[in-house]
Amino acid sequence: MTAPRFLIDENLSPNLVAPARERGFEAMHVNYLGLRTDTDWDLLKVIAEQDWVLVTNNAIEFRGRYREIALHPGVVFLLPAVRRPDQIRLFEAALKHVQTDPNLVNRALDIAFGPDRAAVVTAYDLP
Repeated sequence: MTAPRFLIDENLSPNLVAPARERGFEAMHVNYLGLRTDTDWDLLKVIAEQDWVLVTNNAIEFRGRYREIALHPGVVFLLPAVRRPDQIRLFEAALKHVQTDPNLVNRALDIAFGPDRAAVVTAYDLP
C-alpha cells in the first residue's frame, strides 16, 4: 500500500501542505494545481484520477458527493471551519492518525475539537 497523498481544498489554508510534507506525505493545495475554481465534481475527477485524499472543511457538500462514489482514496474533514492555527492543529491530528492507520480507501476522518480543545479523530467507512 502506498502512503496517502493529500489535496488541500480551497477553503483551507495552503499552510496545511507543510505539516504533511514534514511527515513524509505528498501534499498539494488546489491553488497550486490551478483547481481553485473547479466544481466539486470536476475536483473529484482529478482526485480519483490522481489518487488524492481530499482535505476539506466542507463536510456537508462532500459527504453527500462521496456517498455516490463506489471507490475513492479517502477524505479528511476538518470540523468546524476554524482559523489557520486551528486548521493546522486539526490536520496534524489527522496526520498522526494516518501514520498509524494509513489505509484511507473508502474511509473518512472527521477531525474536531473535543470539550477540552484536544483534537478528536473519528474514522468511518464512506460510502
